[in-house]
Amino acid sequence: MLRLRVDRGKCTNCRFCESACAFTHTGQTVLKNSRIEVVQRAVEDQSYAIHVCHQCSLCPPLDVCPTGAMTRDPRTGIVHIDTAQCPPGCRLCVEACPLHAIWAGTDGLILCDFCGGDPECVKVCYTEALFVREYTLTPRGLGKLAEKSPLRPPLAKGGTGGFGPADSLSERHSG
Repeated sequence: MLRLRVDRGKCTNCRFCESACAFTHTGQTVLKNSRIEVVQRAVEDQSYAIHVCHQCSLCPPLDVCPTGAMTRDPRTGIVHIDTAQCPPGCRLCVEACPLHAIWAGTDGLILCDFCGGDPECVKVCYTEALFVREYTLTPRGLGKLAEKSPLRPPLAKGGTGGFGPADSLSERHSG
C-alpha cells in the first residue's frame, strides 16, 4: 500500500499542491477545499508545516469516530470520511488527528483521499517535498470498528505491525 510522505525542508511554500488538490476535487482553485495545507511556522522562520493525511498505519481518528463515518479501504489503505454520517458539530476526528490533516471544507469535513492512488499534489511538487512510499497495513490499522463493520473486512494475518521500513523518524526522500 502507498502513503504520502513529506520532506518539510524541501517545501518552498509555492502552494501548487494546494491549488492542484482543490482543482482536482472541485474544479476550482478554492484553497479551503484543498486536502493539503501549507503553513509557515513563524514569520521569521522560512520553514513550513504541511498538513496532509499520511494514511497512518495506526489512525487515531478512526478510533474516535462514533458513527463509523471514517473508514479505511482494506485494499488500498486509504482513509475516507462519509460526511453524510458525520453528526453536526462532532469533530472528534479533527481533534484526534496528530497531523492536523482533517478540516472543514466548504461542504463538510475533508481529508486527503490520495486522489484514488495517484496524488495530484505529488505530480506538481517540483521540489519533491511530497512523495509516495509503500507501507504494510495490519488489521489493527483498520480502527476499532473494523471487526464490526461489513465495509471493512479484516485483513490477512502477518505484516510488520503497521510500520514498514520506510516509516522511520529519520526518513528522508532520496531522489
